[in-house]
Amino acid sequence: MNYFQGKNIYITGGSSGIGLEIARRLAAEGAHLLLFARTASKLEEARRDIETRWSGSGQKLAAMPLDVSDDPAVRRVMDRAVREFGPPDILITSAGIGSADYFENITYEAFDAVMKINLYGTRNMIAALLEPLKARRGHVAIISSVAGYLGMFGYTAYGTSKFALVGFADCIRGELKRHGVRLTLACPPETDTPFLVEESKTIPPQSRALKDIAGRLSPEVVAARVIRGIRKNSYLVIPGFRARALYLTQCYSPGWLSRLISDMTVARVDRKLRKGGHLN
Repeated sequence: MNYFQGKNIYITGGSSGIGLEIARRLAAEGAHLLLFARTASKLEEARRDIETRWSGSGQKLAAMPLDVSDDPAVRRVMDRAVREFGPPDILITSAGIGSADYFENITYEAFDAVMKINLYGTRNMIAALLEPLKARRGHVAIISSVAGYLGMFGYTAYGTSKFALVGFADCIRGELKRHGVRLTLACPPETDTPFLVEESKTIPPQSRALKDIAGRLSPEVVAARVIRGIRKNSYLVIPGFRARALYLTQCYSPGWLSRLISDMTVARVDRKLRKGGHLN
């Protein structure tokens, strides 16, 4: 029997990007899927897409609009979800926002919004579903980022939220384990999702050069690695050879080599910008 067949899987950020690709693949493996995202129209498009990938009859698919940063709303919607859809065997938190820009251009409101969705949104979902997850000895998968273990120029908002997610996962892992709930933390590099279109409007050239070091992956590759990590009960999943190399560099230097590479890259870009008269 397929590992995911018949399991109830809740996915936040399920209408696009990594979350949607994970849902597509799990649909083909026989899972029952409940998707959450802020925009109802995008959720409906995702639901129709996923329906074409069913592995057989009897699967359940539902979608509920939700802003994961709104804790009272999360609790109300999760109560309804557990009653109507059934309690989750697996919770995958993929909802996230962010952009890259110089720190002086990031307002308090923008910083706050990133933290509330990326960090608090994950916290809110796990808190609201903790009892059913414990009862079913379930599994939680948190999608963080390479920017969650490697400080990056231009990512003071997004990177801070992802570093916080890594710390949150490290802290809560032991608490969940006591109740038989497993945890997987995924830290992919840049992934080819709609996020990149918005980010391209403000990303500093120094940030662009640094991201090129870690490489870019497709959502299909990242989703496959996350799913394999859940199946194998892996704690840490880092898709991509270059991303894993950077993680090892960060662990074993410890940190000084990655900072040196970052500083050298930023200095190189700055020199080019000075020559062109466009240094911020």
